[in-house]
Amino acid sequence: MTVAQLHNLINGQLLYNQHRSLFYMREGSVLLGPSTEMTYWLTQRSSELILMLQSLKRQHMYNAFVKDVAAKILSQFVNTNQYLHFHTDHARELTELYDRLFTRIEKLFQKKFIDRATLDLLLQQHYGHLRDFLTRTNGREMFAKYAECEYTFWIPCEEYTPELQANLLGLDIARLQEPVLDVGCGSEARLVTYLRACGIEAYGTDRLAETEGCVTQGDWLEITFGERTWGTIVSHMAFSNHFIHHHLKADGNIHEYARKYMELLRAIRPGGTFIYSPSLPFMEELLDARMGYQVEYIQSSEGYRATKITRLHS
Repeated sequence: MTVAQLHNLINGQLLYNQHRSLFYMREGSVLLGPSTEMTYWLTQRSSELILMLQSLKRQHMYNAFVKDVAAKILSQFVNTNQYLHFHTDHARELTELYDRLFTRIEKLFQKKFIDRATLDLLLQQHYGHLRDFLTRTNGREMFAKYAECEYTFWIPCEEYTPELQANLLGLDIARLQEPVLDVGCGSEARLVTYLRACGIEAYGTDRLAETEGCVTQGDWLEITFGERTWGTIVSHMAFSNHFIHHHLKADGNIHEYARKYMELLRAIRPGGTFIYSPSLPFMEELLDARMGYQVEYIQSSEGYRATKITRLHS
């Protein structure tokens, strides 16, 4: 087995189960399972698989491999439901969970032959660990509906065209104060790319983006945005959308979002703006000139509303 074959095997397994629910049970078991190719490697060529894992360890590549697998799993979770939220510690915890799985596979498959029943038991235990991980990190309420159907329903995070985003947020390119930060820019950072093509100094951050050039991978609750750093901060259907979700959720992370909202306001320079959608009336009604902020609403021809908060000169 080659490294490329191992990665293809993992990717194929993710695709095989991507639409099945971890929480739907039938006769005490979930309906997820190994793909045909994974079953073949685990039952017929397990010695080669074990040798590859051992080779990765000898070459000091194993930790990076397991971390990559965990990152792909987290990405699949978030792509299925954008409201799932994971801290850096959660990513580390999931990496450790997969390390334990691969270690069990390595020990179990020292034998020359493993029957399908033993393999199924190993995987069902692993799926149970994943369920525990999800409910511990995001609460049980989030997954109640997923227990009712074999297949997952998606709550995806769509990336809009940059021109549409700029229009809906009421961005005047000629007067946009720099530098610009797009919070929750999406994996493709389309608005950031568009603004930079217009000659604007723009940056983006998103948990699903790859850190490259002007874009940084990161969780907006963990990133520090600085004091009086940005001329303009924008966030289209991202930060405030999740803030509303937690505001309405019984066990939502409302206080942490409120603290981060105020940090974003402090991060804009005097005369700068924070422009976002959807609006957050339960926060905006607390702001006024005495606090050093002016709140305006941008209404588009499509009936869409965004909020523009200007930091007044001190």
